[in-house]
Amino acid sequence: MSEFTFRITTLDQTVLNRWQDAFKKEGWKACTFDCVDTLSASAGHIELDLVEIGTPLCRTPEDLQQLVKKRKPAAVLAFAAPQNISNTQIIKFLESGADDFIFSNMDERVLVAKLKAYVRRLMPTISAKISRLASASGNIKIDHDRRTVKIGTKPGKSTELSNLTQKELEILSMLVCHEKRVVSREVILDKLWGNDATEVYSECIDKHIESLRKKLGLHGKRIKTIYGSGYMFTGDNKA
Repeated sequence: MSEFTFRITTLDQTVLNRWQDAFKKEGWKACTFDCVDTLSASAGHIELDLVEIGTPLCRTPEDLQQLVKKRKPAAVLAFAAPQNISNTQIIKFLESGADDFIFSNMDERVLVAKLKAYVRRLMPTISAKISRLASASGNIKIDHDRRTVKIGTKPGKSTELSNLTQKELEILSMLVCHEKRVVSREVILDKLWGNDATEVYSECIDKHIESLRKKLGLHGKRIKTIYGSGYMFTGDNKA
C-alpha cells in the first residue's frame, strides 16, 4: 500500500481529521486539498482521489469530469453527507467518472477495507503500466524491469541506453510521464529521497539532470529548465 498516495479534497474538517487518523494508522500517505488552484496532475506517485461533492472544487458532474481529466488518478471515490445528495445525483457522478460513491459518515474501518480492495484490484494494471513508459512521439521508451531506455536515432531505428543510474531513470520517468508539464524540484526531491529530502542539496538535482541530458544526446535538449519551478520534458523533436 505504500506505493499509493490518497488525496482528499474536502472542506469538512471533521471528516478530514477522522480519515487522516485512520490512514495514519495504516501507514498511508494522505494529502489534502481545498482549492482548485492547488490540485494538479500527479508526478511520480500512484494516487487515489477522494473527492467531496458540493464543494467549490466539485459541484457538478461536469466538474468531476474536468478534475479526472486534469488529475488522471488511479481511481476516484466521490463522497458527500447522506443528507446533501440524492440517488439521482449519485448516479450522475458515477456516470461522469467516479469509480464509486461513499457517504462521509461511513465507518472508518469500512472505508479502509474498501480502499484496500481498490488497491488490490488496481495494482496489477498499475504495475504493468508503470514498468514501461514512452514519450508521445515514441522516441524515448523506458523499461523499468530491465532498467533500460531506448532512444530514437533515425526513422525506424533506435539505440539502447543501459548506463543510466537509478535516480536518472526515475527522473526521466517522471518527466516523460508528465510530458509538457512542469515537474517541480520539490516533487523530484520527495520522490527520489523521501524523508531524507530536506538533507539533500537542490544542486544535486541539477547534476543528475545535466548527466541525464548528456546520456540522452540530442533528446537531452528536450529536458528544459523552468526557472523558479522545476523541469519539463517538452516533447518537441526540434528542441
